[in-house]
This record gives sequence, structure tokens and C-alpha cells, in this order.
Amino acid sequence: MIWYKKEALSPSGSLRTEQWIREEGKSVSEFEVMTYLGKKTDLLSLKKNIVENIKKQLEYYKSSREKIYQPENLEAVECCPVCGTSADNTTEQVNIYGARYASCNNCSHVYVLERPTQTAIEGFYLNDVTYAATYTDKKAAESRLEAIAVPWRDWTIEVYTKIHGRPPRKILDVGSGAGHFVEACRRAGITADGIELSESSRQFSKDIWGIELDGSDFTQVAEKYEGYDIVTFWGLLEHTPNPGYILEKAYQVVSKSTHGMVISKVPRWNSLSAAIQTLCNDSVIRHLDPMGHIMCFTDSSAAELYHKNGFSPAVAWYYGMDVYETFMQMGTHIDAYDILTKTGGLQVDLQQYMDEVKFSDGLTLVGVPHKD
Repeated sequence: MIWYKKEALSPSGSLRTEQWIREEGKSVSEFEVMTYLGKKTDLLSLKKNIVENIKKQLEYYKSSREKIYQPENLEAVECCPVCGTSADNTTEQVNIYGARYASCNNCSHVYVLERPTQTAIEGFYLNDVTYAATYTDKKAAESRLEAIAVPWRDWTIEVYTKIHGRPPRKILDVGSGAGHFVEACRRAGITADGIELSESSRQFSKDIWGIELDGSDFTQVAEKYEGYDIVTFWGLLEHTPNPGYILEKAYQVVSKSTHGMVISKVPRWNSLSAAIQTLCNDSVIRHLDPMGHIMCFTDSSAAELYHKNGFSPAVAWYYGMDVYETFMQMGTHIDAYDILTKTGGLQVDLQQYMDEVKFSDGLTLVGVPHKD
């Protein structure tokens, strides 16, 4: 099985069309994929007391991850979470805090070879105060909504309308965090609901937005939401041991709509962030954080995951935090953070260039149910 693309050698502009092609034996499938490139965001404006917080996070992430990635807390991953190829058929890439990331030699997906048990993972996200605080700072709620959730919402409406000829009517956001995306959708007059396991995040959503998020396991309640137009996963699939099962349940939901769609935002392996973190693997607090991301996608593995679970890739959006990450790593390496804190405008513009050559650490992939 192999995926590849056909595109212009000298492309231009922030919106393009590519052909994504899948070959397996004599079977060939071709998909027309719209590609969006970039999302200009002044990340420094969203982060307060940045240097102090980085230093605290570095200490916390290193100690907490090294503690949980002890042999007694781990279970071996037997096969690739995307294509099912044996974990013996991998190439090791980097060790971060005791977590060994390897790439599948079949579909190129990158994942940890030994991961914390499901109980440990669930306990971390449900009970870890530091992690929850990242998303539940009330002072930053409105600015985070405007800078992140509103652009996600507007883009979602745009691509859905381009594909289906009308705006979406009902959206289900799985892994809603503190409910920012649900709130943004409701402000636009869209029926939107969210599912979130974290009790603290659900309470924040209720307190600040007045939104009651569903605290159930999505895979157990998918039937309840059948017929919703869109299911979104804004940073969820990389946390779960079985992303295919979650997409299977998403298919159950949206295939009951006459115009169904799934949207997933996932971390990319082929990126500047992954490169700098491979070189500086003792100062990681995002992207290849082995407690946050037990896997990292390539375009090929993301497309294959969709294909295996009933979806055809239709739109790809590339944007990331690579320049911020690289400057942060450089500042940490020489203990001088001016390169990070005094270059906000430069970071925004330079990141756009990174996104346009698709070396960004984030991919948002849209899938529609197979036409067959």
C-alpha cells in the first residue's frame, strides 16, 4: 500500500488542489483534495509570562513523563494503530523522556512502541491539573475562542459549504476541552454539542459558556448523535490507542446525514517541530510530548486511517507552531529567550512560509463518506 500526490512543481497561493492517490496491488484510488496553507496567529499574544511558564513546564513535563514511562507502567504496542502492521516492522526515530517513537515501515505512521496503560492515560487526562489548566484559564477564554475556535468554525463552514452546497446544521465536537469550539459554533447559529471526559473542563464550559458537555465515552454513545452533519476531533486522535475505532464510530454518526463529514486536527511527523525536537529531545513540552501525543501522523498515515474507516480525504489544511517551537528550543538551549519573546511578528510571517511548503507540525484533514 502506498499513497502519493500529484501537484504542480511551482505551486502558488494559499489554496490549491492536489490529487492524492492510493495504490494497493492493482487497485488504484484517486481523490481530489483542496489544500489550505497557513493560519496567521500571533501565538505570543495568547501566552502570558511566557519564559517563566516555559521553565516551569520543562521541569514538570520531564519529571512527570519520565515517571510514567517506567517499564512497570507500560504495555507493548503490538501493531501499527493505523494499518495493523507488526510493531516489529518499524524504524525507531527518537526517544523522548523514555518514550520510544518509531515509524511503521508500511504506512509511515509514527507511534510509541510502549505506551502507558489505558488506565494510566485516562487517569492523566481526567485528573492532571496542570494539563487541564492549559485549557481552562478563564482570563484567556474569550481571546482563545476568537484566535483559535472562531477560525476553526469559519473554515469548517467554508469547506462544508464548498463540498455540500449548504452550511452545516448540526456539529458534534468530540474531545471538546473547555467548549470553545461548541460556543463558537452556537454563536454562528449552528446546532452544536460536545463530548468531553474531563470533569474540570466540563465544569469550566458550564461556568463560562453555560454549555453542558456530554461526559460519556463517544464510542459508547455514537448512536445518540446519528445524523449530525459533522463530527470534529480538534486534537483527539493522537491521544487514543485506537483512532480507527473512533473514526468508525464517527462514520456511524455522519453516514446517517445526507451530507456527512469528519474533521480531524492531528500532529504531523514531517515538520520542523518534529525535526528540532528530535535534536533537542530533553526539552519537549508540546507536539512530541509522549503523554499528550502517543502517535504522530504523516499525510499518508492520516489518509490511510480515513480510507480504512469509510472516508475519502477531501480537504487538507496545513498550519503549525514550528517557528515558535524552534525559537523556544533555541532559547532554552542557550538560556536566552529574547529570540522567542521579541520576534512575534517575524514568527507569524515565517510560519506562513513554513505552512506553504507543508513543513508545518499540524494537519487538519477533512473526510467524506465513500461514495460507494
